[in-house]
Amino acid sequence: MNLQDPRTLRDSGAITPPVTPIKASHSRSSSNASDVLNGSSTLRHGDFIPSSTSERPRKDSAAPYHLAQKPSGTELIRFPFHLSDYEIQTDKNGRKQPIGSGAWSDVYLAKPVFSNPIDQIESTVSPPMSPMDFNIPSQEANELPFAPPLYAIKIPASRSARKVLGEEARILSYLSQLPDVDHHVVSFYGQDTRTDALVLKAMAGTLEDWVQKHLNTLPEASRAQALADVFPTLASSLLDSLRWLHSKSCTHADVKPANILLPAMDLAPRPIFSDFSSAILTAFPTEHDAAQQGAGTWDYLDPILLSTANLATASETTDLWSLAITLLFVVVGASPFDALRGNKFRLREMIKQGDPLACLAYGDEGIRNMMRVKGLSQAMGFDVLKWFGKVLCRDVGKRVDMRLWKLELDGAVEM
Repeated sequence: MNLQDPRTLRDSGAITPPVTPIKASHSRSSSNASDVLNGSSTLRHGDFIPSSTSERPRKDSAAPYHLAQKPSGTELIRFPFHLSDYEIQTDKNGRKQPIGSGAWSDVYLAKPVFSNPIDQIESTVSPPMSPMDFNIPSQEANELPFAPPLYAIKIPASRSARKVLGEEARILSYLSQLPDVDHHVVSFYGQDTRTDALVLKAMAGTLEDWVQKHLNTLPEASRAQALADVFPTLASSLLDSLRWLHSKSCTHADVKPANILLPAMDLAPRPIFSDFSSAILTAFPTEHDAAQQGAGTWDYLDPILLSTANLATASETTDLWSLAITLLFVVVGASPFDALRGNKFRLREMIKQGDPLACLAYGDEGIRNMMRVKGLSQAMGFDVLKWFGKVLCRDVGKRVDMRLWKLELDGAVEM
């Protein structure tokens, strides 16, 4: 594996500040975005709209609508900017401020702007009015988008990133045509062909935000109770969504708390997956697979991907490992490798060894970590550490598959 992949460098801080994003050609908003940005510091993604369809979107649903026909591979969905554009939010000084940055992109909040004021009225009136009430040509009426309150605009961070985002757009285009996609994947409105940006629905925040800004701020007793209340449902939901992705021939290849979005930052998080810039569609091989170039965040990578003796690629097995580390992050409130962060060489060697559970007890936070695991086990009447160990072991042959892992969790909840 090439350990100098741009994603790895960016995550390690080797590329700072991030590459200047390609400037979008949309007009600036004069509004102050600081209030909107509150609690949404790492938003990544959003909703889907095909550029044309014979079926009218439902205005009474917050979920995107889907094509009537079966998916047609990875044909690109283009954002219909001729019908509805957007303005990127600015701060009080008129500057565009990214709400998130990654290896390939910078993300900005943007407000929908309709090309015709009548379109804006029609999108908000309740009950919705027929397009004929406005004398809009039927073909254009069929194309009118259902816009969210805010978009998340994912702009390529460099020229080379355009190709990566192009592949991500095709993966999202494919997934967006499938039933129940809105329960599992961040919604996608299409690629803006003027800038190659991805137009997505802005969400309240990430799972990482929720843990760091909500769960970890509670007193230990309150945190333990809140965790016990949400963990079984949260874990089950994420396992269902990952299984859904795999059933659609999609390997995510970069599962981590920052790539899981939440519609609300409350006590009942409803997670969906985002950031498919490293994803692989096994049913539709592409010219460029970022996941085969060592992409990903080290703490969450399966050690089999880091072995120079074994040229493994991302798979369902490695996705499950990454999700298990993500769930462990939720339980203890940090990466299991945090105690080793001061020594990058030692950190990477421990990650390669593939024993994250042994690292939980390291350092000053070791006692706290183990108490949090023990507290969840007692609240659930279920050995949580043993459950994690059935996936988080280096020997792939000894790991259980996703179905069995989820069955054991569900069985503990039903007891």
